[in-house]
Amino acid sequence: MTDWTAVAAQLAEEFAPRAAEIDREGRFPVENVERMKEVGYLSSVVPTELGGGGADLATFAACQKIIAGACASTALATNMHLFGVGAAAEGWHGGERGAEPIFGMVTAGTVVGGSLTDAATGLNVRTSSTPARPVPGGYRVTGRKSFCSLAPVLNSFWGTAADTGTGRLLLFGLPRDTPGLSFVDTWDTMAMRGTGSWDVVFDDVFVPDTAVQRGTDPAGPPVWDAAQERIFAWFAVSVASVYLGIARAAARFAYDYVGGRTVTGASLPMARQPAQVTSAAEIELALRPAEAMVNDVLTRRADGELLAPADIQALKHTSVTAAAAAVDRCVRMVGGHGIFRRLPLERYYRDVRAGQFHPPSTDVALETIGKAALGIDLAAEPRWPSD
Repeated sequence: MTDWTAVAAQLAEEFAPRAAEIDREGRFPVENVERMKEVGYLSSVVPTELGGGGADLATFAACQKIIAGACASTALATNMHLFGVGAAAEGWHGGERGAEPIFGMVTAGTVVGGSLTDAATGLNVRTSSTPARPVPGGYRVTGRKSFCSLAPVLNSFWGTAADTGTGRLLLFGLPRDTPGLSFVDTWDTMAMRGTGSWDVVFDDVFVPDTAVQRGTDPAGPPVWDAAQERIFAWFAVSVASVYLGIARAAARFAYDYVGGRTVTGASLPMARQPAQVTSAAEIELALRPAEAMVNDVLTRRADGELLAPADIQALKHTSVTAAAAAVDRCVRMVGGHGIFRRLPLERYYRDVRAGQFHPPSTDVALETIGKAALGIDLAAEPRWPSD
């Protein structure tokens, strides 16, 4: 079997030299994605029995952490293809065969991307403001989504819309060239500038019934089953790994920076100063618990445990918060030089800010975790639309 962490390390070595250029220009790293296709990385999570690389969640997470340390935009963009395919592959190993056509498409080179986020609110809402009007044979969808990572290169799009007749949230897949479906470059941000997370426009798009999965009744309680746990776990673990990968890259840079410099008139390197020693300790004390939590979640799932929503949200919240805190401390450790764009630290500082906005957002996660700790029944509680 392929050593995917070795592949990721090789890709990281290739991607790192152009990461600053990608960030500065705010361009999508097409060449990186093509290289990932070439070495089979974009099908690494597909079962080996179906022509893929057979990587499990732990392997995938380790690889994403490595690549994120080299080019965070490349890691995060392709994460939006890989986590969904990987979750489906885990389901396939459990006997669910519905995704087999998608696996065949992926091994043939298809890039899968999508958006569940309404452009008007920036939220992943249960009752989407993108309406789907029932018509014979399917639906007509008009509306707009945002944060569609991989938009420049995706071949297959997944999105959501609300059935205007029943209110149910629909999940559907469409080819990129579907009439009325278009992708608009709106991506001009301070962080993750190369992800190509464009807006998606639906102009009276016909979505056939055969492309639709119908969700639960929005008036009913949230559903949490093995399929839900699987998709959210793959997302949370991989997103956590991306941001922890950025933070680890920042830490390596900061440690090397202070270790290689001597203050004028002093015989000891900067790294021996008490303030720098304390900084390094605080960086480690931010990152190590988060990394341990990722390992704990992976171990519990490997042992067959079905994690609760609060478990998964705690992992995501802890990891992205710790990553941001660690990078902040790295900047303080390096000092004023850290804000110069000739050094990578200011890019790490900006990129790591984006972690708080991935669903569940920081505030939604805090509510879920707090209610679970207090024994409050989430199903019986009034819900915000983004829950």
